[in-house]
Amino acid sequence: METAVRRAWERFQLGQELSGVREEVLQSWRRSRLSGVDPQRIALPHDEPDTDSRFAGVAVPVLARMAELLVGTDTALALTNRSGQVVWRWVSDAALNRSLDAMDIVEGFYFDEEHAGTNGLGTSLENGRVVTIRGDEHFKEPFHRFTCAAGPVHHPLTRRAVGAVNVTCRAEHTTPLLAPTVTLLVREVQEALLQAAGDRERRLFDAFLAERAGTVAPVLVLGPDVLIANQAAAELGIDHHRWWSGVLAAVEDGGPVQLPELDARTATLRRVAEGGRNEGVVVTVGPRTPGTPGGPPAPSFARTPARRAADTVRRVLDTGGFPVVQGEPGTGRATLLREVCGERAPAVRVVDGAARPDWADDGSAVVLRNLERLPLTGAGSAELVAGLAAAASAGTLVAASVGATVTVEITELLDGLVATLVELPPLRARPEEITPLVQELSPPGTRWSAAALAVLAGNPWPGNVAELGLVVRRAVAAAAGRLVTVDHLPAPVRTAPGTRRRTLLERAEAAVIAEVLTACAGNKSAAARKLGLSRPTLYAKLRAYRI
Repeated sequence: METAVRRAWERFQLGQELSGVREEVLQSWRRSRLSGVDPQRIALPHDEPDTDSRFAGVAVPVLARMAELLVGTDTALALTNRSGQVVWRWVSDAALNRSLDAMDIVEGFYFDEEHAGTNGLGTSLENGRVVTIRGDEHFKEPFHRFTCAAGPVHHPLTRRAVGAVNVTCRAEHTTPLLAPTVTLLVREVQEALLQAAGDRERRLFDAFLAERAGTVAPVLVLGPDVLIANQAAAELGIDHHRWWSGVLAAVEDGGPVQLPELDARTATLRRVAEGGRNEGVVVTVGPRTPGTPGGPPAPSFARTPARRAADTVRRVLDTGGFPVVQGEPGTGRATLLREVCGERAPAVRVVDGAARPDWADDGSAVVLRNLERLPLTGAGSAELVAGLAAAASAGTLVAASVGATVTVEITELLDGLVATLVELPPLRARPEEITPLVQELSPPGTRWSAAALAVLAGNPWPGNVAELGLVVRRAVAAAAGRLVTVDHLPAPVRTAPGTRRRTLLERAEAAVIAEVLTACAGNKSAAARKLGLSRPTLYAKLRAYRI
């Protein structure tokens, strides 16, 4: 029988927005669609699972013992690592076992939302809490036969998600007991992880408990590979490695802690040592010093590449020149020109692609976006030159953007127009701008953890600001109004630092794909046709290049 959720799923796949679906499911459907997940095919990546990991070694025996209580209940258990890859599965019913095999719910397959869309395992890892995905709420239609409840396992010492526990049953056997069962299993695994922790980790945890018991202030314990924090401290947005370096230096030097997250507050430090060796530091953050302004000081971006480019454009416009901003697709060339021209004109008209510029004398400025697509030879070139001359005589501001590769024709045209070429570097060469860009791209009031911002700053961003904007929107949606942390970032972004550098050909291909996708207003089907690629191939490249 067709359900209301099934009808909503069908409308969503047709591109129609809808109501009547749980908000966390609808947000997950949107993330799945943005990731290019195919709703009809399973098509999950597979790799040899690391069944010998420390997490699996602790969790699997716990779940195996608990599985004895589920024999005869027509349910299955699964365990994934933090990337959503299944590392262990248990099922007692032979028919259910065959059904799960057919759905690739098997060791080695990845069920993160990037690949599997909305599902218990992937969505719980994205949302950071226990979730239940019932039948038709799955993004992939083949999974509609099942209900999955899953919850992330956060290490009791580091507070980081190390994996997820999942209970699966047939959709018609859905019961309210699934979520409580998962919560119990997660708690059992976390207790086992705490028991398996070494003596050093235990000493740090005991120090945290002792300090937390006497205060409601932010309290955290830092070690080289351990971060334990209460809720008040977690809300500071802690970059573990930067805090550890800063706190350790303060302890050794006897000086104050200089960290932006402290926001004009003081902090007391207490060393945790064993046998003369420093194992960690207990940090208790005090109240803000009276009379000091709230919030961290506004950063200065006067010397960033984008600001220097904007200043150059201003100088060229002020002298009656013709500035042309050069850069890769998605770097923000047109945005920069629109903002600078908007400072000097009541309105700014942007002419995109091969469209013929409108030189109407209405006091507005004109930005020619993607100059390389305009007619640059013969009559087209003469018309452009005449239009620019007419605009200049009428006092109309004109600026343009051009791609990173400048052809001979463009060079000759720019020389003839006495244009000034202004370079806007790719985002990977402007890491100092990522934090302010993230804040600008986020809805008002959005809070980001320092660790998440550090991960974003360390990514190569082949799609530049356009790609960053997509990632920011996904992360904000996943956080659902809470502090945006590393766990809310898409999996490829979280794991990007340390991966191999792309070849020149791969970087060029990523740039072309980003440019065509922008020209097609984000329509992946149209972009695939222009690129001569099948849609699955394009989706795979979008994921690989994180566009």
